[in-house]
Amino acid sequence: MRVLITGGAGFVGSTMTKHFLAAGWDVNVLDELWFDPGVPDLFRDNPRYRFIRGSILDPAALKKSLESVDFVVHAAAVVGEPASKKFPDLTQKVNYEGSRQLIQSLAGSPVKGMVFLSTCSNYGIADGVANENTALMPLSVYSDTKIKIERYLMDEAKQVNWVICRLSTVYGMSPRMRFDLTVNDFTANAFRDGALSIFLPHTFRPYIHVQDVARVIGAIIRDFDRVKNNVFNVGFSGENYQKIKIAEIVKQLLPGLKLDIVTTGTDTRDYQVDFSKLQQTLDVPRRWDVRSGAQEILEVLRRGEIADSQAAKYYNTNPVLSPA
Repeated sequence: MRVLITGGAGFVGSTMTKHFLAAGWDVNVLDELWFDPGVPDLFRDNPRYRFIRGSILDPAALKKSLESVDFVVHAAAVVGEPASKKFPDLTQKVNYEGSRQLIQSLAGSPVKGMVFLSTCSNYGIADGVANENTALMPLSVYSDTKIKIERYLMDEAKQVNWVICRLSTVYGMSPRMRFDLTVNDFTANAFRDGALSIFLPHTFRPYIHVQDVARVIGAIIRDFDRVKNNVFNVGFSGENYQKIKIAEIVKQLLPGLKLDIVTTGTDTRDYQVDFSKLQQTLDVPRRWDVRSGAQEILEVLRRGEIADSQAAKYYNTNPVLSPA
């Protein structure tokens, strides 16, 4: 089986690449390498890995990347609320126009289906626990573009089979590391500064380790015919956390950490998510939680494997926007 991962050198995409190659799959990756051009070098010695540098907006690169592909995992995007706010035009172009172009290229092709990586951020601020039928409330260009592509798949892409995966907020170590994600950010800041500043400490969000994301997506592809044309919240029961709880978990790992509640900030998202549909459909147990993920990051930082967690390449607001 050969899978194309668009954005396969990104935080989630590179972890899926590693996971799928370990499973014996052939993997094509299409990526512009906005952040870390060294990521493909980690996999180039694997004969089942094929890297194409380019954009989903480039028909030639897209055509090349789709050669002999059975499934597409569409992860390429301007990802996150801060990045989409900084680059709203680019977000519209890549997340919406590029995604539509990709989907249209699949119509009538031999590709069996596409997994679209959307986001639980689509719920914005939700009363109660959000399931897949809860009204969506986008609070950013990022969420808005994800919702538009969800609707395009459901309403207009009649020749393409799909699965929409609304991901929880992701954390953990990845070949393309990020420190602008809550758990990773809290852990790195606490390790470096011995203090954390927290805005809206009692707001909720669901969290999932990036390796668990890769395992869920792999299971969906393996069982695609049974689960196709469905929307899934991707996460696990018990993994909705308030920000203050994450800070307290980090403090348990770093005794003496000082916590400071601040009154200014921009992220007002507040939602809890129900994952029963996924859990009832696929047998993929959780292997990580926030505590073990924070511990994983701390061990890497203590060993000095990442010298500067504040380096620009670890933040999605600092892409290299030059074309391939």
